[in-house]
Amino acid sequence: MIKPYYKSKDKNFYLLKGDTMELLPKINHKFDMVFADPPYFLSNNGLSIQSGKIVSVNKGKWDKSKDYGYVNDFNRKWLKHIREVMKDDATIWISGTMHNIFSIGQILTELDFKILNIITWQKTNPPPNFSCRYFTYSTEQIIWARKSKKVPHYYNYELMKQLNGNKQMQDVWKLPAIAKWEKSCKKHPTQKPLSVLTRIIMASTKPNAWILDPFTGSSTTGIAANLANRRFLGIDQETKFLEISKCRKLEIENEQTAELYRKKISGFNTKTEFNKYLKTEPKPIEKITLGFCRKKDIPSLTKTNKFYFHAIEQNNFVQDFPTEILDAKELFLYQGGRGKPLYFTGHSGKIKEIKLKHKSQIKRKENSKTEYYYEVTLKENFKFDKSNSNKLKPKILFDKKDKTNKELLRKYLPTITTKERIVKNTRLNEN
Repeated sequence: MIKPYYKSKDKNFYLLKGDTMELLPKINHKFDMVFADPPYFLSNNGLSIQSGKIVSVNKGKWDKSKDYGYVNDFNRKWLKHIREVMKDDATIWISGTMHNIFSIGQILTELDFKILNIITWQKTNPPPNFSCRYFTYSTEQIIWARKSKKVPHYYNYELMKQLNGNKQMQDVWKLPAIAKWEKSCKKHPTQKPLSVLTRIIMASTKPNAWILDPFTGSSTTGIAANLANRRFLGIDQETKFLEISKCRKLEIENEQTAELYRKKISGFNTKTEFNKYLKTEPKPIEKITLGFCRKKDIPSLTKTNKFYFHAIEQNNFVQDFPTEILDAKELFLYQGGRGKPLYFTGHSGKIKEIKLKHKSQIKRKENSKTEYYYEVTLKENFKFDKSNSNKLKPKILFDKKDKTNKELLRKYLPTITTKERIVKNTRLNEN
């Protein structure tokens, strides 16, 4: 199974160590947004100026200059993998310069993404040109694209307009490079500023969204996501960068520090605007999980607060990081199937925690064919409510677009819905 390099206590910040090309195919989770800062391939032994000093442009082996054939193959490969873990209405933001951005734009079109905008990030404090033979490099490009040409994407038009003097925000953003306070846990050589990532995240996601960064570096994406009440998964091969990411997350677990950082982020009209806006955003709808129960196990349910789901496996691979199951706040059980109607048993409970466990750690499941289970622990023992023991109607419980949960229900696997849909199902069955 995937073992996170780091998992935060609040389960909103995950780091995986390894090659993103190898890890992405193993991820059975769909993300709302992706931000990618792939290698620019500009480390060619040249020189630049940084903080008034002459420095090498070399960032590391991962950024070493390559020919266009290699660059195209690399970009095509990671973008194909990324596409598979994006929701149908998800968008992707990719930053770059002339060294890689043309390749990415071409391949996005080739893979049937729809390019929405090409943002020009104009740095307000760029380093001077070393040779004095070119214009100063003061911009980077950020491509914004959506996965599907037919499925609409989310855009927070009103907020972007508000941040731009109540006028439509344009595709040129004047924002500073990273400030000194953003380097408190040391610095990544290509670290992006929180001002840029915060604007990207607030423009294209809703509260509680899952955001992926396949080349996470020091995880500015994740810090911006968590400061904005979004969730995050980052991937990187370098231990030293993952340690910086972990340090940055631990830093903002102090709410006073988090609030201070929100005030310092550029791009808002006032220092308090970001904090105030977050308080007005609608809270995400609480998720309810449904679990299949055998008829012979029903009499003993009210004597326990434990329940076990068969963990969903794919190529003998089980997830131990963001899944919707881990977001569930309440559990409802159902029975039937195999030619018989599905019914709610009437048993439910508030969830205390959900953990992934191997069968060897669970009594009476040591010899099971299933390797892993989700152990659901309720706050109290199961409660029985006869009014909830009604026929289960998939058309009511799931949205028309929710093909995934409908398919899982057919296989008697854990599924996700909402309390509103549970109530609607039971009320209709009473009539």
